[in-house]
Amino acid sequence: MMRTPSAFLSFVQLLDSALPIGGFSHSFGLETYVQQGKVATVAQLEQYMAGQIHSSLVRMDGLAIKGVYGAIPEQNWETVARLDAIIHVQRAPRESREGMHKMGRRLIKLGKSLYPEAKLPQLEELLERYRGYGTYPIVFAWIARHLDMELDAAVHGYLYTSVQTMVNSALRLMSIGQTEGQLLIRRMQQTAEQEWTAASALPPDQLHSFSAAHDIGAMQHETLYSRLFMS
Repeated sequence: MMRTPSAFLSFVQLLDSALPIGGFSHSFGLETYVQQGKVATVAQLEQYMAGQIHSSLVRMDGLAIKGVYGAIPEQNWETVARLDAIIHVQRAPRESREGMHKMGRRLIKLGKSLYPEAKLPQLEELLERYRGYGTYPIVFAWIARHLDMELDAAVHGYLYTSVQTMVNSALRLMSIGQTEGQLLIRRMQQTAEQEWTAASALPPDQLHSFSAAHDIGAMQHETLYSRLFMS
């Protein structure tokens, strides 16, 4: 349960697309799909995003957040490090892995000033002890848990900011308007809610990703002739 309105507003700030952790620099494979003509319309973009929510964001990142939420009260730091390692190895494209690392590490650095209650030096210590990576979903979960946000709120918040990142990338890559983008975010929130409802009862050790086609597209990104994004 969240304790105060201040904690809730701190969590809202964590979801802000303007948070300077580098999310705007990464399309995580969308740029390849647009350049190859596989995502050229709003309908195709919506299908692409729904696939990412279903195959990766909910069943891998969402369940990892659930695992961190269960591990923190028990001080089970080995589980936190293991989930961090799984998030790392499950992202096959090199650029996507590096993007998750960079965003996570930048969030730790920013969060130490922004969220002193989140005990981020302790997270840094355990990552060093277990030779962890500091992937973005794990750092996000750590902060949200220390802000006393409920698990479902944390996962929905993570899915929202992920959807927002994809739409913001699409606005720079495709011919779609701001209003279309906002309507798409609204629709994808409903999709994300349905997907998490379907998967939320799974134990964290069953987290998985099954997005082979997307992984191939993300791998191809580094060889594109021109690029706006780092991944």
